[in-house]
Amino acid sequence: MAPSAAVKSAVKSNPSTSSSSRRVFNIFGEGRFSFNVGNIVDLTVSICITFVEKFVLILGPILICFASAIILGLSWTFFSIYLPMIRWALKDASPVRQFVEIGSHVTFVVWILIEIIFNYYMCVTTRNTGPSYDKVVRELAKSTDFDYPTTPQEVDRFRRDFNDKMMLRMKRRQARETEQRQRQRSSSRCCDDHGNCSSQASIATETVATTLNGQLSAMSTNNGGSDSNIAIATAAVDPTVKLRKTTRQQQQSSSKNSTSNIIVTPNKQIRSWMLMAPDEWGYCQRTNQPKPPRSHYDHVSKTLVPCMDHYCPWMFNAIGYFNYRYFVNFLIFVFLGMMYGAFIAYRPFVNSTSIFYREQVAKYRKTGIWSHIHPYTPISAERMPLSLSFMLCLAVGLAVCCLGSFHLYLVLTGQTTIEFHANYVSKTKARRSGQKYRNPYDMGWKRNWEQVYGYRSSMLSAFLIPSTREPDYLPIPISGEKGKRVYLRRNSSSNKRSIEAGNIYSDDDDDNIQLQQTEPFLESSGLVNIV
Repeated sequence: MAPSAAVKSAVKSNPSTSSSSRRVFNIFGEGRFSFNVGNIVDLTVSICITFVEKFVLILGPILICFASAIILGLSWTFFSIYLPMIRWALKDASPVRQFVEIGSHVTFVVWILIEIIFNYYMCVTTRNTGPSYDKVVRELAKSTDFDYPTTPQEVDRFRRDFNDKMMLRMKRRQARETEQRQRQRSSSRCCDDHGNCSSQASIATETVATTLNGQLSAMSTNNGGSDSNIAIATAAVDPTVKLRKTTRQQQQSSSKNSTSNIIVTPNKQIRSWMLMAPDEWGYCQRTNQPKPPRSHYDHVSKTLVPCMDHYCPWMFNAIGYFNYRYFVNFLIFVFLGMMYGAFIAYRPFVNSTSIFYREQVAKYRKTGIWSHIHPYTPISAERMPLSLSFMLCLAVGLAVCCLGSFHLYLVLTGQTTIEFHANYVSKTKARRSGQKYRNPYDMGWKRNWEQVYGYRSSMLSAFLIPSTREPDYLPIPISGEKGKRVYLRRNSSSNKRSIEAGNIYSDDDDDNIQLQQTEPFLESSGLVNIV
């Protein structure tokens, strides 16, 4: 039996340690696994992640059945219990009033059910792979002037170039962080109790930083900056500058030096998406294909999702570019339906414990037959379904109200849930440095709404009328005709490209990413755009 993938990954990712601090065993006669703290943690995390992914995958069909049962149960309660109550309460009213009131209730409930079932079905069944995904990706590549690789050789060449580029950016970021740490160390070493500091440490720090940046710049210009040369130069100047895979070694080494008076801050994990521009194409190592801007890999469905928001176990699907509109509509109509259900069930719920219900119980004891005496007062068999429906509608309605309000805010501000958290961190970082930050994908609330719901119909009709159309705009906001899907563009050769949500990476300073735009939409002073 072959060892598990988790064990193999733990063996490969573990750095070499001394023989006195580890014990090596053969696992099933094939792999070699060393028992130390690093490997045990890696193996435990890998097992937990695999378990959660499988559990969420199994949980999806169960939640779909549960949601369907809720919809069917509430529909049955309305048509079989509440609707006869309305008819009995209006038995003495005119036929016109009966037709208007009963017809309005039935029409509204049927419309809400159609919207909920339609959007739920589309959100579950709409996948982020296949011909639709390929078509959108090719259109986006053409609109962003990206040479999309088509052959395996071109894909492999793009992967190597992307990895080299990320390696160079990562080392430059770490070089700047190293310079900051050395300044902190020098100030702590050379300052006495009265706060007097010498200038020798600062001069040494500037010398080291200058040497490091000079060697990195020289090697990046020669032969494209190979990884081996950059690593040798970085290690020669500062051995603490390493890739994020060796972060645990840095933390262990820093903990060994904790007995001294010097506070050593370990390097933070730097991932490739932290170094990329908002409109820059990347490479997905798991799907082995170019990664469009704003796309993320979903570990549950094992797909690359454009404009991914999150994975929803209730939908048994990843919420992204193709089904985000259905998801938001589902939340809105579920909220309307739950509030309506709580509203109409409130009076029967209150009457189920009032004197009206007790009078019906007294009549039943005399006649042996349950009958309605007072309007909107349930009998014994109707009491439990109505009470359960009221509490369920109220609880689900309040919960969905919070979630739906949050997603409406995301739609109007041009964000996804993933980007919301990243933007929050960037805003905090910019505020600390005395600068301002704005979401690079925000094009105003109206265009942000059209980015999800389209522009070919009014805002009200696009929301109220069910439709299976795909989004009218590409995943990233691009001004002009190039931002639309190909079949919606007008024949115009004079339109200039203006990506209002992108930028081109600057090798000089990746912390201050400036957008290249034909029509500037950000404030000109004190702006920081970091993704």
